Amino acid sequence: MDPEVSLLLQCPPGGLPEDQVRAELSPAYDRRPLPGGDGAIAAAWESRLRAQPWLFDAPKFRLHSASLAPAGSQGPQLLLHLGLTSYRDFLGTNWASSAARLRQQGAADWGNKQAYLADPLGVGAALATADDFLVFLRRSGRVAEAPGLVDVPGGHPEPQVQPDF
Repeated sequence: MDPEVSLLLQCPPGGLPEDQVRAELSPAYDRRPLPGGDGAIAAAWESRLRAQPWLFDAPKFRLHSASLAPAGSQGPQLLLHLGLTSYRDFLGTNWASSAARLRQQGAADWGNKQAYLADPLGVGAALATADDFLVFLRRSGRVAEAPGLVDVPGGHPEPQVQPDF
């Protein structure tokens, strides 16, 4: 497995029905402001825009944590704790050259190595065709992350509210 990827949780075989999945959206699950302010995020974003002027910021859900209840429990089986973030914050934290340092600082300051990272919620699908092939896509060359690489169908859900970034 890619060292940059970790398994957060594993749902039961066959997945979960929609009525067994809940999301809790709260500012308590937002990214913590960087020590000394978010100027480094703004600088990283401006630098990216100079190199890739077609990029645009958009609100995203931040995945703070997820929990899977034991089989047979009352209530939802899967609970997602979500905050709000943005694409700009994602590029300025998770994709920044300082990401490893931000993880260390988050662990030291908050007991959570993800505290200072945007961690936008992503979705991806393994799509099998009727004739037993898998569907993959080639990413555009005009994206900030993984340009031109092969990927699964997916993306990042965007909240319909406009957070104050």
